[in-house]
Amino acid sequence: MKENRLQRTPKSKYLNIVLPEELIKRVNTICAEKEMSVQDFVTDAIIEKLQLAYKERRKKPRL
Repeated sequence: MKENRLQRTPKSKYLNIVLPEELIKRVNTICAEKEMSVQDFVTDAIIEKLQLAYKERRKKPRL
């Protein structure tokens, strides 16, 4: 199984969230198939979403 990347970072904080049970089941299934931790999956998803948001913001015309 992959090593958890966040355990190696000097500054980490907990993020407690509430998700629908079905979504959690889907995430757990994907993580098991890909042999990755849920923490790594969620971290990657947040990073991808932030990159997308940044790209969208850069597309907006500037005055």
